[in-house]
Amino acid sequence: MTPLQQVQRTKRGLGLLTSLTALFLGAAVTFGVLLAAMLLSLALPLPPGVRPAILPAAIAAGLAALVVLLWRRRFVWSLPRVALWVEERAPELRYALVTAIDPRYADRFAELLAPIIARVDPGAFVRRAALRSLLPAAFLLLVTGVSYSAVPQNWRTAVVGSGVDATTEVTEMPSRLEALRGSVTPPAYARRSGLRREEFDDPATIAGLAGSTVDLHGEGIPDGIEILLGETSLEAAPEGDDGWQSAFTLPDSAVALELTDRHYRRLVVIDPRRDATPSVELLLPMRDTTVRTIEGDIELRARMSDDIGLGGAFFESIVTMGQEEGHITFRRDTLERHDLDNARSGEFSLTLPLAHFRLQEGDMLSLRAVTFDNNTLTGPSYTTSETRVLRLATSSEYDSLAIEGAPPPDDSLFLSLRYIIQLTEEIHDERRTMPRDLFVDSAQSIGIQLRRVIRTVEMMQREWTMEGVFDPNPLLAEAHEALWEGVRALYIAETGEALPPMWAALKLLQEFALMERYYFRGQPPELIVNLGRVRMQGKDTGYAAPRSRREMSGEKQRELLASYVESVRLLEAAPDSAMNTLMRMQVEALREFPALASVLGEAVAAIRAGEDATAPLAEVRRSLEGRTIIRRRLTSWSALWEKR
Repeated sequence: MTPLQQVQRTKRGLGLLTSLTALFLGAAVTFGVLLAAMLLSLALPLPPGVRPAILPAAIAAGLAALVVLLWRRRFVWSLPRVALWVEERAPELRYALVTAIDPRYADRFAELLAPIIARVDPGAFVRRAALRSLLPAAFLLLVTGVSYSAVPQNWRTAVVGSGVDATTEVTEMPSRLEALRGSVTPPAYARRSGLRREEFDDPATIAGLAGSTVDLHGEGIPDGIEILLGETSLEAAPEGDDGWQSAFTLPDSAVALELTDRHYRRLVVIDPRRDATPSVELLLPMRDTTVRTIEGDIELRARMSDDIGLGGAFFESIVTMGQEEGHITFRRDTLERHDLDNARSGEFSLTLPLAHFRLQEGDMLSLRAVTFDNNTLTGPSYTTSETRVLRLATSSEYDSLAIEGAPPPDDSLFLSLRYIIQLTEEIHDERRTMPRDLFVDSAQSIGIQLRRVIRTVEMMQREWTMEGVFDPNPLLAEAHEALWEGVRALYIAETGEALPPMWAALKLLQEFALMERYYFRGQPPELIVNLGRVRMQGKDTGYAAPRSRREMSGEKQRELLASYVESVRLLEAAPDSAMNTLMRMQVEALREFPALASVLGEAVAAIRAGEDATAPLAEVRRSLEGRTIIRRRLTSWSALWEKR
């Protein structure tokens, strides 16, 4: 092969390489522009006049890239420049190839230069150039082409049209968040109690029992739909040929469900209802009693109720034996269990002979009712009634003048604390045989019960100080600190460290209860002092008294009022933004101010329905600012008149 033929062959290879590289790069640029336009259309709505120009602009960009590359590599069409290209990569030729193909010197030097040129293979240089230019261009085309093919068909249609006429204006794909529908399925234990699956359509608020499963459905493909429940991201999955679905569990507190589809956004208020703990009232015995002899029967009766369904109930007895702190022992017994079969209310009674409890002089019998629900998600939740105490008096407490029993040295607070101490001792003894998870849960449950004792001690301290008028009682303060030490130890399942401070707190509370207290033999005279309260012998009804919510703090009121003013300002210009602001206010109010949340829900419903929302919005403002004080007569003039 002559040098001229070698150069011509190299020229053809470089020409083919340059053409393919330019073609691949131009196609890759075209697909890249189309992909960028699709992503931009998802983030921002494109003007209708821009869409028909997207495909021609992409093709023009690809042609421009092709022309620029062909122009930059135009040397491949010239034999002398191809020969120089080879000389650059083989310096040992020393311009032998250029000289051999030059018509002026080819006849004289061709044969002389042929051995030098034969030592170099230009094909290796062409293959190396293909690796550096053709392969990257082919890889770029593969990535952009596959990405363009992988995007949904409606995205491509929204940008480049149907493919028949790219210049035809395409209608923007509507929001896939409008036709929302779904259902709320209660947990299994609630369904057994009669709660049924509820369906909703186009909701502004989704309400239900905490722990329920919510199925959400919409129209269109799920690609590009983002769902955020509070701070948790949810996934939208395909459903059928043209639909999407998502599922989540109702949390314990109110949150906002935010759905996003390109530039479309929708907000739904999640309003869960917690499963309330059951309530129980001990009807019989009606009061604490001190008896002299053990004879006859004792009747126990309790009434219980729950918002979902009751699992069962039982009576529990604790016999306290001994009078000195170091020699006190307990005997606990479950008297009888009764299955309530998911009823929402019921009564349970039991009659036992007093001899069943084997009481001795000075012993105290504590009786209470316990009920629980069927909550299998966060429970079951146990509730105990108030405690009734029956005490067997000692023979030394009676004389010939009166048989009025001396008041018991302990009360329900001490019994509760002693009961907690007994539970702690029991699980402490079984810590090596009990499963670790059960041991930790039991210790933390006892810690929760001890927190209730702490609240009682805090109430006693407030009564002692008369809300800060007097100095705190040192015995109550020391007992309060000891109880907190016990709680902290129980929360980390250190039962051995919890017992000493609990015993110390019990001793301090007994010292406080007996401090400066006088008892009379016989019937005491009528006094102004409430002895039952002094002795901490409360008569609990078994039902918590309704508590009034705290008034809205000034800072929270200002925040909500600012949000309200902003929503009213946007109501005419951007009603969707105003409604979203009101719904976020509703989520905040559901956690602390249900009355305000209800009024906000009425305002949102009126705006969504296109009705006049003036009345509910005015009610929201009155709730935030306070109602106007109206006086039926003028107040007296208080100004000072100057004498002239």
